[in-house]
Amino acid sequence: MFMTVARSGDKKTGPRLLFIDNIRILLICLVIMTHSSITYGGPGTWYFTDPGNAAGAPFILIVIDSLNQAFFMGFFVLISAYFVPGSLMRKGRDIFTRDRLVRLGIPLLVWVLFINPLILLIFRLYTGSLPNNWITLLNPVTGAGLGPMWFVCFLLVATFAYLLWTRFRSPDQPDDKKPCAFPGFGSIFALGGLLGIVTAVVRIFLPIGSMWLFGFQLPFFPQYIAAFTIGIYAAWNNWFDDIPSRVGKLCTVAALLLIAIQPAFIYLITNSSVGLEPLMGGLHWQAVLYAFWEQMAGVMIITALLWIFSRQFNSQGPVTHAMAGDTYTVYIIHPVVLILLSMALASFIIPQLAKFALVLALAITCSFLLAHLIRALPGVKRVL
Repeated sequence: MFMTVARSGDKKTGPRLLFIDNIRILLICLVIMTHSSITYGGPGTWYFTDPGNAAGAPFILIVIDSLNQAFFMGFFVLISAYFVPGSLMRKGRDIFTRDRLVRLGIPLLVWVLFINPLILLIFRLYTGSLPNNWITLLNPVTGAGLGPMWFVCFLLVATFAYLLWTRFRSPDQPDDKKPCAFPGFGSIFALGGLLGIVTAVVRIFLPIGSMWLFGFQLPFFPQYIAAFTIGIYAAWNNWFDDIPSRVGKLCTVAALLLIAIQPAFIYLITNSSVGLEPLMGGLHWQAVLYAFWEQMAGVMIITALLWIFSRQFNSQGPVTHAMAGDTYTVYIIHPVVLILLSMALASFIIPQLAKFALVLALAITCSFLLAHLIRALPGVKRVL
């Protein structure tokens, strides 16, 4: 039977999908880990980097960022898309549209009008001056003004693209045809290979680090677009309800093998005469090989985690239940929490990786506590 719920935390969903909420908790912690990693020398761009960092990026942080980027945002997109068709059927087009505008549009406006300027104010108070590119940092369209909220913007665009598609081609009703079976390992492997090819081609022209409107990083978008499309199709076929054990086991083994070879690959590249630059894109064998590894690892890790969590982590206690409800709010506010913590501890002299671990633990804890307090305010849960 087709699911008729918008979110896995909805009471009508039942206990079988509690594992989705638990996956969300894991993913938001990985988001904070990645931004903490950049703060302490990992590759990527972020609002604030600790001035006490040693020259060069610590190897372990390169490995962490590379591994997380292979799957975590694509996984977020997949899960978000999975609950779109059910919500649309249950609420109807008008109520669903209004709900999406409230839950996605209002946080975007709050970020642009209040949170992002607040971050620049914090930066001004800490350093005594604004960054040289402060105008770009305030621009939400062609600049970096959306920050991590590019993801919410993408979901808004993708959801309304789906609404437009259903306007001209109504999806089949649940009983119109027999649901398609969960894809086999060969199909998942083929998807990883296809995404690797498309990603490698895109990065010839748009290397990693290239940004478009709304802060969209197009070098990663083949996976995001595929994840949203697959999430919609998976919902109509109830794929998350019962993931075959054979497929789950094979994908888990494949994911572990791909994770195991990643540090050696990164080590060889970072210690070569050319460094990481050819990995980013262009006509370089390193970029092609990395794109294949990244996308294959992404699809295998996502499938493996879906299977493992559905079998082993399909229950919640009071703490995980509360955390699951707070993940969206954590995503929105964690930059402020992380920046304040990293600035406060900038003069704290301990080894770079130790400071990374300390700030990461504090950022996760404080973000969830603050998010829970925010959601306790009257009317906030209507949006968050």
